[in-house]
Amino acid sequence: MKTKVLLLAGTKKGLFLYTSRDRKRWTHTGPFHAGKEINHAVLDGRTGKIHATSNDAWFGCEVATSANLGKSWQMAKRNPAFDKKSGLKLERIWHLEPGRANEKNVLYAGVAPAALFRSDDGGKTWDEIKSLSAHPTRPKWHPGAGGLCLHSIVVDPSDARRMFVGISAVGVFRTDDGGKSWQVANRGTRAEFMPNKYPEFGQCVHKLLMADGDGAVLF
Repeated sequence: MKTKVLLLAGTKKGLFLYTSRDRKRWTHTGPFHAGKEINHAVLDGRTGKIHATSNDAWFGCEVATSANLGKSWQMAKRNPAFDKKSGLKLERIWHLEPGRANEKNVLYAGVAPAALFRSDDGGKTWDEIKSLSAHPTRPKWHPGAGGLCLHSIVVDPSDARRMFVGISAVGVFRTDDGGKSWQVANRGTRAEFMPNKYPEFGQCVHKLLMADGDGAVLF
């Protein structure tokens, strides 16, 4: 029996779910969150839940969760938001990433302006990982064409304390102590548009992915 394939398609008109058994013929449901911009949606393999970003220019940014493939949705009780003292305003939620297999309720969110948030209750409430926001290079971060966005989150399954994030147009940052501190990780990454082709940071990385295996290879 062929396995059913599920495809999540985020659009400016909402979220669509496509299913197929042969990848030739597809059926779809949706749009869910009609009229909202869905920059990312992910099926959490640990719980079977769908988590999606829901961005609206007028009503703000939310994280939505469905436990039944879109039949019903629950919005976060406390969405990602900056401390009022920071002077920053949330512009968009770009990416959602489930935690490790043994961290059933942990989720991460990347936002613009670039920051990382964590939820320990399955997406109901969110808190900023301020160690990244307070990195010494932060005052010199500059946006790319899509804004100053944290668009990629890579959780290393082989090391409970290691994680990587990708920021445009800043580059890659790495933590080896569970997010207490962060190091710039751009050595060897070329920035063709810069006078210095190999700066410490300022690379416009567009996506960050980890290869299958022992977590040693990143693309």
